[in-house]
Amino acid sequence: MNDFWKDKTVLITGLTGFIGCWLAEKLLERGAKVIGFDLSETGALPLHPGLAEKITFIKGSILDQPALETAFKTHGVSVCFHLAGQSMIEVGEAAASHTFDVNARGTWTVLEAARATGVDRIVASSSNTVYGEQTQFPTTEDAPLNGDHPYAASKVCTDVIVRSYGKTLKMNAVACRQTNTYGGGDYHLTHVVTSTILSLLKGEQPVIKSDGTPTKAYLYVEDTVEGYIRLAEEAHHDGVRGEAFNITCESVSVLELVKTIIEVSGQAIEPKVIGTAATTRHDLEHLSMEKSKNVVNWHYRFPLKDGLQKTFEWYKNNMSLVEQFGRDTTH
Repeated sequence: MNDFWKDKTVLITGLTGFIGCWLAEKLLERGAKVIGFDLSETGALPLHPGLAEKITFIKGSILDQPALETAFKTHGVSVCFHLAGQSMIEVGEAAASHTFDVNARGTWTVLEAARATGVDRIVASSSNTVYGEQTQFPTTEDAPLNGDHPYAASKVCTDVIVRSYGKTLKMNAVACRQTNTYGGGDYHLTHVVTSTILSLLKGEQPVIKSDGTPTKAYLYVEDTVEGYIRLAEEAHHDGVRGEAFNITCESVSVLELVKTIIEVSGQAIEPKVIGTAATTRHDLEHLSMEKSKNVVNWHYRFPLKDGLQKTFEWYKNNMSLVEQFGRDTTH
């Protein structure tokens, strides 16, 4: 581990989200000073006891450029991780304009504020959904951005905005196309990994809402966070500035995923499959890992079974926190 982060001041928009809290923990371990900028003062933060006391929290909107500029200038921020956004698929359908406003306008607002105040590096959260329907696998970063759902399209906007600031305006800005991330401290209790673990801990049969065939990548949260960190460390290099990177792993079917969770739990139980055959255009994902490995030297460290074991143990040991602060939301 190098000393890149020692005494650096880092601002994380959306810090109180699932990934934001883990990112804050890992940056603090490296000696960084962490500023959180978020609308919410809770989110996943209560699931990380002691974290709130180690950071500086600023309540604010990513649509408020003056507030962002004040935060950047006041604290001498050198690196910004832009994780804030509207991340719910269902909300994207019900409130498309809001989703575009937060995810697209919010991105250029953060970048403009960073540009005005001399923030050195910005890593913005893009998404595996930007690819939409693909026919060539594994999907590389130069594949067409076919995301046509409002949420996916808003992330395409995020991605392209970051590219323009990096390529034309010469900012050290990078887009992180992260895949589905799981791990302890996910307060969205209906996410497939979390809901399956909670069912098993309650002695209940896990339920698969599809027919079990949708195939996607599931990446352990510490690996996702390390991807963000590596992108920030390398953002100033040609070949990284203004680029997008898949932060991902091998794909598995939902049925394989759930059966692996059951295996690590040590229980002998079969999942209940209640859905019909998969029909949506997002049910097959195989993303390439080569660019991240070759250009920024990132590769995941936790195979699926190992990550799920760590996640299962986290929920087993923190059920009282989950029952108090978890949210019964849909993914």
